[in-house]
Amino acid sequence: MAYIRPLANGNFRADVRLKGIVKNKTFPTESLAQAWADNIENGIKTILNLDQAQLMALSEDEICALGGEGLFKQLGIDLFAIRHQAKLEAINALSKKELLQLSVQEIERMGGAELFIKAGKRIRYKTFRDVCDEYLSRWGKKDYQGQMQRVDYWCQFFGDRIMTDIDIFDIREHIDDLIDEGQRATTINRKKAVLSSVYKFALSRGYVDENLVRSVVVDDDTKRRDRVLSEAERKRLLKASRESHWDKLYLLVLMAMTTGARKGELMNLRWNDVNFKDSSAFLGDTKNGTSRELYLAPVVMTELKRHQEVGTGLIFPSVELPEQPMDFRKAWRNVLKAANIADRDILNPDGSVKLEKFTFHCLRHGFCSALSDSGKEINQIAKLAGHKSIQTTMRYIHQGRDQKRQIVNELAQAFNL
Repeated sequence: MAYIRPLANGNFRADVRLKGIVKNKTFPTESLAQAWADNIENGIKTILNLDQAQLMALSEDEICALGGEGLFKQLGIDLFAIRHQAKLEAINALSKKELLQLSVQEIERMGGAELFIKAGKRIRYKTFRDVCDEYLSRWGKKDYQGQMQRVDYWCQFFGDRIMTDIDIFDIREHIDDLIDEGQRATTINRKKAVLSSVYKFALSRGYVDENLVRSVVVDDDTKRRDRVLSEAERKRLLKASRESHWDKLYLLVLMAMTTGARKGELMNLRWNDVNFKDSSAFLGDTKNGTSRELYLAPVVMTELKRHQEVGTGLIFPSVELPEQPMDFRKAWRNVLKAANIADRDILNPDGSVKLEKFTFHCLRHGFCSALSDSGKEINQIAKLAGHKSIQTTMRYIHQGRDQKRQIVNELAQAFNL
């Protein structure tokens, strides 16, 4: 059953209780609350009426439209197991001896380590953290504590991942994030060298087939990105974000575009950080250790009110773990694809970059560049972006050829030339 009730602040709260599922959300209007509740109810009823063949045939978009994989799990439907039924049957047919004799390649061919774990089968596999522990236990050089800290840095990102499930795109994506943050190439290469050392050890022990890290090159020319969206790209990105299966991606993109806030700052914002009276948000824990205020445009406030909730919860929470920020990487990749914006560098035959990839951090770059293009002073841009150093701001600002030509022409006119 769905219940809609008015709140003291003028909003409406929708509560859905059906088949053991309890969901609730706050909306600025009763009609929005009712539409959301109806959609959840219809999704639950539809899911429960699907047979095995229909469940197997569902596309990712259809799953998202019905409420997402999390809703299926709450209803006791394991889509993962259903989709891999044939492979699970093959795994279950193996004896204990056969399972332990499987090579890494055979495990991957049969569906990967995750599928074996799902079937409750014991195989020889190693997580990244397992390999790192073994690597450190055999560390015979000086500065053990320092190396342990350097290895732990990578464990924060890959620790619980199966070693063979980490691919070059995972490594490249993290390196790109470091580049986009403005870290120097020498700093990134030092971090990369530690990861490469771990992979070299894993290769010697037969845990991986190659050292993927060696294929990821960081040059001084790539230590920062100048990628900004054209007007047409910006419109396509906003349209695709509005149509995303994650209903808050449009809000997140709007906030990033118009505030220049970092991804981590936005993802850790809570509802009690937002001041709806003066259209602002308070950032209490930023990357450079200082607090600052975000000024929110009317379009952002409209979208915030559409999702508004009461309390101290995250604005962008994970569906399954509400106290953790949403992992929106898949939604972001889908939106870039829908907007026809490259999510990977497109290279020329000589290896140079023909079309640079667009990352979420590039929205921050676009914010600073747009302020610069509109004539704002660099100290103003630095304050709005939360930069401690003007030099940091300078990395985000560039001028196109037309602007440079205009500056030169204006100078010539000032000289009466």
